[in-house]
Order: sequence, then structure tokens, then C-alpha cells
Amino acid sequence: MTRFNNILFVITFMLLSSLGFASKFTVMTFNVENLFDNLDDPQKEDETYLPSSMKASKLHIDQCNKIEVFKWRDDCLNIDWNDEVIEYKLNVITETILSYKEHGPDIIGLQEVENENILKQLYSRLKHHGYKFYTLVEGNDDRGIDNAFISKYEILNSKLHQIEFSGGSKDQIGDTRPILESVFLIKDKEVSIYNVHFPAPHNPLFMRKDAFTTLDKLGSNNKRIAVALGDFNVTSAENAKEKLYEKIHKNWFVSHLDQCSKCKGTNYYFRDDRWSFLDAVMLKRDGSAEFVENSVEIITTDAHTRDDGSPLRFNSKGLYGVSDHFPVVVKIEIY
Repeated sequence: MTRFNNILFVITFMLLSSLGFASKFTVMTFNVENLFDNLDDPQKEDETYLPSSMKASKLHIDQCNKIEVFKWRDDCLNIDWNDEVIEYKLNVITETILSYKEHGPDIIGLQEVENENILKQLYSRLKHHGYKFYTLVEGNDDRGIDNAFISKYEILNSKLHQIEFSGGSKDQIGDTRPILESVFLIKDKEVSIYNVHFPAPHNPLFMRKDAFTTLDKLGSNNKRIAVALGDFNVTSAENAKEKLYEKIHKNWFVSHLDQCSKCKGTNYYFRDDRWSFLDAVMLKRDGSAEFVENSVEIITTDAHTRDDGSPLRFNSKGLYGVSDHFPVVVKIEIY
């Protein structure tokens, strides 16, 4: 009788699984580092990402010379963001995404995408691998960089949530991005995924704290399964002192805290010889979903990796590298 019960249990479990009572999907977060087209948007500060043929005017030179940081000013004046550069960058990003299981994850959350025009160009390279949907909602970042999704699952709707800052100057707030929320239909479940690009480390700590608070509030008020992913911009030095990831971990699973114990990080800062998990995937703790065991991966391709193992950022002059961030992938099981 015991053996019969065991066989019956196995058969029942297999039937329930095949009927979709538990399903799994994979998500990737990937900061693609300045994925711009080369069309001038007069409403945004995109002067750096134009071809040389558009940079000879006095107006352009004067605009670049207003930039205080030497590296950024030099890029604005001298980077030749031509069609060949864009083609190469799109191709290496595509190769990086598809290096995961040959056909890429189910859902890709992207940061630092200028607009829908360049997003469509990336999507066109991925659509033959099962991707059918994409979304980008224009935000208020001064440079025009936004968050976006490309997905194999249907995207039902998308909207932006402004971060509720408790202070900050106009320039500091202008250097930030709202949170993109998209709702996906995964099997028969609606899943909210928040795509974030939090204030950069050069901005005050309170701005990242406010961003985490805003995200946590959004998740707690959402009755759906909730995933958060993106560039949280928390350095290892800041997290060692402030425990920002550990604090959010009370309500969310965090990719590098729950798994990936041998992973060094997603970004390497040479000046301080420091790895950081700037990028992460998080899942709301409500019993409706969990990370699949041992599924967290940092994606490192040859084209994206220096000899010392750190990310090889994109170089438009030499046409090599991909981004200063490694992507993170997680498999999630929903019940």
C-alpha cells in the first residue's frame, strides 16, 4: 500500500506540474552602459552620442565646454558615435544576452537605454529567439537614459513611479530615473516587475535610501507577485556601512545575499580596487514565489571580460568591450 501511495503521489505531482500549477521563468538585469542612437534630441543632453559630422559646429562645442568633468567633456567633443559603433554595440549586447542558455532569459530588464528607437533596434536582433514584446516609458533623466524591458511573455501594461525624495538639488534629482513597473502575464499569473536605476554613488546617500523606501512601499502595496531588478548603485563600501541590501532583505529575497556566495560582484571600481553588487534581482517575500535553488548567475562572456575577470566596458574608438556592468540572471518559480 505504501509503495502504491508513493507512485500515486509522483504521478499526481507530475500531472499538477504539467497543468501549470507551478511555473518557472528567468529574468535578467543588464545595465547596457549608454545605449544611444545618434539622432540629436533637443530636449535631452545627448550631445556626446552623435557622429563626428554633427560635432563641428560652434553650438555643439560650446555645449560640450560647459561640462565640468574633464572625461565627460572630452567624450562630448571627441566620441564619434557613428552607425558602425552603434551596430557593434547592439551586436555585442545581443551576444551577451543570448549567451544565457543559447536563447537568452525569458525577460530582460535593461538600464541606460536612450529611447524606443534604439530599443527597437536591439529587439530586432532578439526577436528570432522567442522575444515578442518590449516596452520603454520616457522618464525625466536629464541625459535621456531610461529603463526598458524585452520579453518572451506578454507585457500587459507599463507605468513610471517617481521616487519620493526627502531632499536634493534640482541637478541631483535631474540625474535620477523613475522606477519602471511593467505587468507580465506569465502562464495565468500577473507578475509586476520593477526596473530601477537608483541615484549614482556620487549623489547623497539619502537619495538611495529614499529610492529603496519608495520601492519597498510599492511592493508592499502590490497584491501581485513582485520582482525588482536593476542597477541599485550601492557600492560595497556603502553597503558595508549602511547595510542597504540587508535592510531590504527583510521583505525581499536578494540575488547575491540568498545565492551566488562565490560571486565577486557586477561592477569593479579600479581606483579603489573594489568589487560591488551594483546590480541585483529581488523577489518580494509573500509565499507566492521563490528563487530556484542555485539559479543566480553573473553572466561573463569573453567579449565582456578583462584578463583580471572584471567587466570590459564599451570602447567606441577601438570597438571592443560591452558594458561596465555584468548582467545578473535568476530563475523564479511561482505557485
